[in-house]
Amino acid sequence: METESYSISFFGLDPQYYTNAIVGDIWNSAAVKVYQETGISITGEVHERYFVNPDNGELNGSIIFMVESKRVPGETVADVDYWNAYRTVVEEARGILGNPSMSLTVETVNLTYFEKV
Repeated sequence: METESYSISFFGLDPQYYTNAIVGDIWNSAAVKVYQETGISITGEVHERYFVNPDNGELNGSIIFMVESKRVPGETVADVDYWNAYRTVVEEARGILGNPSMSLTVETVNLTYFEKV
């Protein structure tokens, strides 16, 4: 099914303090709060990425934490309602993280779920 994929990247977080687990816990806390208020579930997969910038001429050690979310195909939630819930989770998580720089990518993807057999 065709659905949306959202990728939020947080830049400039201290990798000595922040880990995938900590960022995931922060995202989950914000998502639980939004779920309790709206009934809309905003899941996320946290990935740590190494930022490479050719303008610097060398690796600078910057770590990016990316949270990928996919809207579940077939949900009865309207696009605008999902987007508003997603944005609320992002704003809450970003605030807890200290308002780091971030980027957002939204893509249309083809997603298929396979049930456990």
